[in-house]
Order: sequence, then C-alpha cells, then structure tokens
Amino acid sequence: MKQGMTLPKTHGTVVDYRKDIDGLRAIAVLAVFFFHLYPVLLPGGFLGVDVFFVISGYLITSIILRENARGVFSFKRFYARRVKRIFPALFVVLILSSLLAFFLLAPETYLNFVNSARDASAQFSNFFFARKVGYFEENLASQPLLHTWSLGVEEQFYLFWPLLIYFCFRFVKLQRKKISGQPFPENFNKIVKEDTCCQRRMYRFFFIVFLLLAVLSYVLCVLFIDMDRQKAFYMFYTRAWEFCIGGCVSLPIFPSIKRKDLGALVGGTGLFLLGFSFHAVDQNFLGISFLQFGALLPCLGAALLMYANCQLSIGNRLLATVLPAGIGKISYSLYLYHWPVIIFYKIFNNNHEITPSAALIIISVSFVLAFLSYIFIEQPVRKLETGDNFILGCALVVMIVFSTGFSHLKRYERASWRGADYPNKTDNPPLQIPTSCVPNIKDHFVSLECKVSGKKEAPVIALVGDSHAPHYLSALVSWASHNGYDVLFLGVAGCPMLLGDVKIESLITVEHEVQCSQALPFFAAEIVTHPRVTTILMAQRFDLFHNGKGYLSVDRKIFFKNKEGRRIENHTEYYRDRFADTVRQIRKAGKEPVILQQVPLFNSVSACTWEPRLKKILSQTRDCDYDEQFFEKWQRQSIDFLNEFAALHHIPVFDPFLCMTDPLNNNINMYRDIDHLNEYGSQFLTSCFSDALDTIMSDIKKNTTSRSQSVQ
Repeated sequence: MKQGMTLPKTHGTVVDYRKDIDGLRAIAVLAVFFFHLYPVLLPGGFLGVDVFFVISGYLITSIILRENARGVFSFKRFYARRVKRIFPALFVVLILSSLLAFFLLAPETYLNFVNSARDASAQFSNFFFARKVGYFEENLASQPLLHTWSLGVEEQFYLFWPLLIYFCFRFVKLQRKKISGQPFPENFNKIVKEDTCCQRRMYRFFFIVFLLLAVLSYVLCVLFIDMDRQKAFYMFYTRAWEFCIGGCVSLPIFPSIKRKDLGALVGGTGLFLLGFSFHAVDQNFLGISFLQFGALLPCLGAALLMYANCQLSIGNRLLATVLPAGIGKISYSLYLYHWPVIIFYKIFNNNHEITPSAALIIISVSFVLAFLSYIFIEQPVRKLETGDNFILGCALVVMIVFSTGFSHLKRYERASWRGADYPNKTDNPPLQIPTSCVPNIKDHFVSLECKVSGKKEAPVIALVGDSHAPHYLSALVSWASHNGYDVLFLGVAGCPMLLGDVKIESLITVEHEVQCSQALPFFAAEIVTHPRVTTILMAQRFDLFHNGKGYLSVDRKIFFKNKEGRRIENHTEYYRDRFADTVRQIRKAGKEPVILQQVPLFNSVSACTWEPRLKKILSQTRDCDYDEQFFEKWQRQSIDFLNEFAALHHIPVFDPFLCMTDPLNNNINMYRDIDHLNEYGSQFLTSCFSDALDTIMSDIKKNTTSRSQSVQ
C-alpha cells in the first residue's frame, strides 16, 4: 500500500470510529420510530432521516477524502463496501415483508407493494413513491416499504459523490501542474502532505465546491416545492444539500475546539436544535414547507454535534455512552424493520390506532429483529474478505433477480393461494355517469349537463362539490327526471366550492390547485348566475376543508392562500367566513343552497372485501362494521361544524348517516375506499336521498313563498 497523506485530526478527533456519532444515529432512528408510532407526540420526528443524510455525508466524505489523499482510493472497493453495508439487511427485509404481503395484503395494496419492492430492489423506490404517494398522505398506511425511499436517495448520492471528489482531486493536480509548469509528480500525495499551504488551499477548494453544490441543491428543493412537492421531498438532487452539510463538516478547515466551555456550547446547541426541530417542526413550519427552512435546523444540529470535540462536549459524551451508542450500532436494521412491523400490525388488526400495549409489542419486536439482523447479517457480511468484483457482481445479479421477480409477482394479485373475495362480494365498480348527462370538457375539469325534464326551459338544480359530489349524482338525476328539473353538475377533486377570490395550496397533489383555479370561476359564472338554476346542492369532503387536515392526518394537507400567495394560518375561521359569503352570494343570485353531508368514513374496506390467506388460517373474523372510535376522532368535528353552520344560516341539510347504518347492503360492500362510495353505494342512496330531497324542496318552496308574501 502506498504511503501518503492522511487526513489530519478533525475538530479534536480523528475521522475513525466515533461512539458519539453512533449515539447521534440512535437519536435519529428513535425520532423516526416514535413519529411513526405517535406523530402527535413527536410531529418533527420524521426529520431523523435528514440527520441520517448529514451523518452519511460526513462519514462518506471523510472516507473518500482520506483514501484519495493517501492515493489508495478505489471505486470498486468503495461501492463493494456500500453493497456489503446496505444490501444484505435490506434484501432480508424485502423477503420477510414479501412473505407477509403474499398472505395478508388485499389485491390493490399487494400490487402497490410488489411495485415498490421491485423499485426498492433496484435502489429507486424514491422514484416510485414520488409518483404514487406523499410521505404525509392518508394512504401511506398501505405502503410497508415507504421508508426505503431514503435508502434510494443515499444510494443515488453514493453514485456521483465519489466521482465529484475524484475529479476535484484531479483538478487540484492540474492546477498545480499549470502553476509549476511541471508534469504530475508521482509523489504528489507526499508533496501535499509536506505542504500545509497546499493542504489548506485544497480543502478550501473542496469546501467551496461542496457549498456551491449545497446551495444549488437547496435552490432546486425550494423551486420544486411549488412545481412538484413529491420530487422536492423524494429526489436525491433536492436532498443533496443535506449530505453536503456533512461533507463540509468533514473538511479539516475549521479550527479545532480546545476549550471545554466552547465544546459544551457547540454540542449543547446541536442537541437543542435537534430537540427543538423534532418537537416544533412538522411538515409545515412558519407557514411554509418544512423543506424551505425547518429541515435546516436538524441538519445544523447534527453538523454541530459532529464538529464538537467529543472529549470537551458533555452532549457528545452522553451520546457516546453505552445505550445510545449501542442503539446506534443497530440503527440501520432498526430503521429497516420498524416500519413494516408497524404497517403489518395495522393491516392485520384492521386498526389505524396504536395502543400503548401494542406500541410496546411493536418496539420489542423491532428491536429484537434489528439486533438479530446486526449480529447475524450485518456483522458477518462486513467481515467477509471476498473480492470486490465478486461482491459487485453478486449485487448486480441480486438486483436484477429481485426486480424481475417482483415484476412477475404482479400477476398473482388475485391468486387463490393469496386469499379470496368474501362471499356475495362480486366487484367494486366505480361510480357511473348517467347516460342522460352530456359532458362539457374544459382544460382541467369536466362539468355535466343532464336534460332529463323533457322540457325546453325547465328549472335547473345544480350539484357542485369535489370527488364526493358524484355520490349523489345518479340519485339527483333520477329525482329530477320525475320532478320536472334538469341537472347541472360540477365536481372537482380536492376543490372547495367557494365564491370570491379563493386560492388553495394542496399537499395531496398540485393538480388540485390547477383544477380548482379553473373550476371556481366556472362555478361563479356558469352556475350561480345561471338564470334557470333554482337550487344549488353542495357536497364536499368537509372533514378536509373545515380544518385542512382530514382523517389520519395531524398536519394540514390543504391551505388557503391570500392575495400575496401566503398561507392563511387561521384556516377554519377563513373557511367559515368564505362559506358564509358563498351562501350569501348564492341567495343574492336568487338560488337556495343545500348542504349534502359526507357519507360515514369506513376504514375497513380491504378487510371487508378480501379475506387474506393468513387471516383465514387464523380464523380472523370479517371486519365490516363502522368504527365508532375512528368516526369520532376523524369525522365528528366536521359534522358538528356543519350542523352549527347550517343552523346559523338556515340551510337545509341532508344527512346520509340516517340511511347508511351499515357499510354493506345485502352483504355487498358499498365503499370504494375509506370516504368514497362505489356504484352500489351510490345506488343505495337513491331512495333515501330522493325522499329527503322531496321534503327539502317542499320546505324551500314554502319558505320562498312565505318570504315573497312578507315582502308584499
């Protein structure tokens, strides 16, 4: 082996093993773990992943710099070490998760699983989830491999980072040749070692490169927040700035900490920033996305802790104690196992809530699996003396075999060995557009005109709302055809039907914002002012719009924005005011508003329609009842809000709870997902809704007549 320059001591310690960094890993993985268990108690716990990115940037940069400076760096050796570190434990988790998925997941969830497993095998699961699901969305509970997105980000970072540092070294050599006018000396590393001035210039150059890259990545991240939030969260190029922070700290250009009080201050500040960010930052911080500022706090905290002198900082000494350092050693396996354990527990028990006793079981199982993985998988593989070519060849074969295998497993979505539909459950048809309705296609939405009265100038009843409005369309068209009305329909997913200068920001999908910006002016111009419209029925996902959160979410997913484009903080008050103003404008235009409440939330659709093989073997009963606790937690508040609002403004209300006392009709499921009906459910509503609408329209006519007489 060549002798050459070694990296000097960095901030009071060498770049070799540091127990306090393992302790920092422990803080990061436990923060993520407890966030996934109880997000309300630790709303910023997901930022532990950002801490991992900073740690990776620090350690990987240290290793690459040291080996390049010694002249012994090898790309093959580097990637072989990464494979030995990442692949064995990951692919064991994929195998174990697949065994449970085969016999426990419903068809649609199974299909998502095998697709995510395919991409996780190829180290690209972050691309899959960027297309499919937001990290904070309601349906993340059906994604057992969601956490592998961060592994994809790291692996992609590892692809280009060594190349960057290598070419930086080449550039330094070229510059030295240009200045001296001499060819490369073979003992360049020895010259650098003996020339401290050259060392300083070289590492300052690296610092400038890392800093510029960090700024570029951060700017991309901020830009993508408005253009594509999923990419801003999941892509390695929008997260590279976090690795760059770790890389900057690894450079020996900062003065070493030699005073005890300064070490305590630096380490203490780092711990404070971590604690503050885990408790005070959620997906929205200071009215903006956490990626714009909130993510900086834990990254800086981690950087300060790695910069602090382990001997002088009491915070670092605490992290280096036996328990934190021990948890840090198994942190990778703990991260891999904790999320599938949580998700498969929820799926098996048909329960989104985790009781304290269940949390204790989940924690125990996760730690046991992580410890076994560390002892019997991670450690033995790391100690293997197999050649780098063999390791990389095996990695390529494994990636191809697993990716191809998971692609082929998609065909078994509804295989009999996986499970079967419950009796009398034939299919889950989507809502159908009545054949009498003619679509009016716009750029980003579609309205419907249903001329069913048989008259040329018949009065019109309008149905407006979001994706919940179609629940009532068939029933309304049927009622209108028997009562001499035509129907106008406008249903735009994710859009609160409000009048005035209303702008939204949706974390669910940016498409909601685009559609809504086009649909709301249409609502005002083509429906509210329509001369033949007499009544406007409003069907919305009120559990989402009234507080911006909806079910299974502790943070807001939809925001209203002011004229300057800033988020309105007092969401519920603003919504109430805009809703009241909408009612006033509708009445001013001579129409009468009617509120159609949401159907009951049903959180056991998969458990009700599909019997997995594992549940059949264990004789687990079919779960097809409304969950009263789920309803009280996630829907009661919006219903109380609506009832109070309707009473205050004297608005008729149709309550589907009066007729939907069971999610099954003749043993057939009526739900497409937790909050949407399928065609069976929509048909079931017809009779109940028609009777209620007879009464509502009769009352409206009486009230209208009474008001006219009082005016006269």
